[in-house]
Amino acid sequence: MEQQKMTVENTLAVLGWSMVVNFGILLIWVLAMKLMPNLTYRTQSLVTSISREDFDRIMYTMMGQFKLALLITHFGPYVALRIVFT
Repeated sequence: MEQQKMTVENTLAVLGWSMVVNFGILLIWVLAMKLMPNLTYRTQSLVTSISREDFDRIMYTMMGQFKLALLITHFGPYVALRIVFT
């Protein structure tokens, strides 16, 4: 099998699809917390004992950190490559 070189176009495609997949995961997470908050809390409380207030605070903090990480590691490089190479 012939190896393909990592071109700018391939890098943009990988970053783009990675962004789509990861923001899809974030969307599902947000929808689960908004549409089924009691179910998500009950599911997690089976594993660990945590208050509802702590659970909500931790979940929303983690969502924000996940979104920030995606913007820094995927969106930023994607936009920079688009600006420089197109």
